[in-house]
Amino acid sequence: MSKHYQDYFWKNGSPYGISSFKPGESEIVGATYKIVSDPYHKRISIEKYHNGEFTQVVYDSALFDFRHLQPVHQATWQKTAVSESEQLSICHIRNQDDRLILIEEYRFDNGLCRECRASSPQGILLSVQKIYYESLNDPFNGVILFDSNDHQVLKKRYQFDTETQQFTDLLEEQWDIQRQKAKGAAL
Repeated sequence: MSKHYQDYFWKNGSPYGISSFKPGESEIVGATYKIVSDPYHKRISIEKYHNGEFTQVVYDSALFDFRHLQPVHQATWQKTAVSESEQLSICHIRNQDDRLILIEEYRFDNGLCRECRASSPQGILLSVQKIYYESLNDPFNGVILFDSNDHQVLKKRYQFDTETQQFTDLLEEQWDIQRQKAKGAAL
């Protein structure tokens, strides 16, 4: 029988459960999560339950694998703009096999990108990147990637060039988000 968890966190693009229990060991109240993996850890998914009843699949690496966000995997990806306006830009991301793997929607505010929503080619929301700028009174310049359940997966801090209005040098990349979750709670 699979274990359920009170919560989970992300480390190196993989989910890890917090406070495990087996259904029947105790009364299941509120949101719980079941992390399911094959024996070789190639495919991973997170199922969300409420009061013991299944509600949704939060993450499935078959749709997109967060472990592939490492630069070595992205080197051959190609981004193509499909639609652009002042407030919204839609891009297709293709892998080395020319297969469409992501549809990204970038949302802009006064010329600065503030959010990127990534969906599968089937239209399933996979993640949301929130973009932060010290010039807009945010606590840092950078990006936090959230899964579809608002848990932080990855955080990057950058240098920001005020003339070009772009991030330049990567200052910090954090893949171990054990104590930080949900909507930037610990930016």
